[in-house]
Amino acid sequence: MSFPRTARVLLVALALSACGAGKPEVARVGDRDVSDADLRHAVAVQQVLADLQKAPCGGTPAAGESGTAACNRIALSGELLWLAVADYADAHDLTAAETDVDAAISGLEAQIGADVLRKALAAHDVTRADLFELGRRILTIRAVRIAIAEKQVGVAEVRSQYEQRAVEFTTVQADHILVKTEAEAQNVYQRVKDASVDQFVALARKLSIEPGAKDSGGVLGSAPASQYLPEFAKAVSALEPGQISQPVHTKFGWHVIYLVAKQVKPYEEAKVDLLDPVADGEFKGWLEDRAKQLAVEVNPRYGHFEPDTFSVSAVRSTDPEGDAASPSP
Repeated sequence: MSFPRTARVLLVALALSACGAGKPEVARVGDRDVSDADLRHAVAVQQVLADLQKAPCGGTPAAGESGTAACNRIALSGELLWLAVADYADAHDLTAAETDVDAAISGLEAQIGADVLRKALAAHDVTRADLFELGRRILTIRAVRIAIAEKQVGVAEVRSQYEQRAVEFTTVQADHILVKTEAEAQNVYQRVKDASVDQFVALARKLSIEPGAKDSGGVLGSAPASQYLPEFAKAVSALEPGQISQPVHTKFGWHVIYLVAKQVKPYEEAKVDLLDPVADGEFKGWLEDRAKQLAVEVNPRYGHFEPDTFSVSAVRSTDPEGDAASPSP
């Protein structure tokens, strides 16, 4: 028994559709397509950012690339990168907090002015909600980048580094009395070990050899502990507010320190600083694996897909079908 020709054509078309064998309109990441409409919207948001920065959309075009094609390419790269991380972010509950996104947009608005932002959005038919979604994506991608690095390095190792480098994440408000000898410092310590901050400052005005101590009373103010000499930084970081240190020796002499206040950056915030130096390399390797898993396709009219950055490189005049297309009107 043979099928009529029209039936065979229909079966082939259905099979191709089911397998996703057709060329994507713009791009395909796994089973998710970037449509022409998606790209037009992404380009509009990119143009808003370019207007606010007073820069060309997409930055400086590559050799032989039009400004429109560069803008399309940058916008499409952003869409692809988001699709690379979106499922992972959802699975690991890494969505950016609304308060963080709101703070970022409010900061931008305060910097450039509310009216400037409103006009830029209106000029490209983009809403504040669109800008919020872009901010959410950017912060979520950053969170995924750090999470990937933390997984590769190991939580235990990162926490160990956090503890070893505690001084880097500590801000202190301290007062001190500086004297020449250890014996003098021990005498000072005995006199102030139960003193109030006012009593400590009063004695610093009388005894401290620090230049200007008669006026300052040894008050150092608030500063990162890491800005002090290592011996001083280690000692002041080990104190709790209201505590007074045993004599501490530095190249300037002997110090007795009164800790007024202390702030320590929490691990969840500090790990970004700890992991940032290795995060790019780890994230790049992860993106390359994701590119293989998701079988990414980009319509050649828009450029070439680069697996290690999950982005699109410029179309060249020698590329087949490489006419640097714009989204359809």
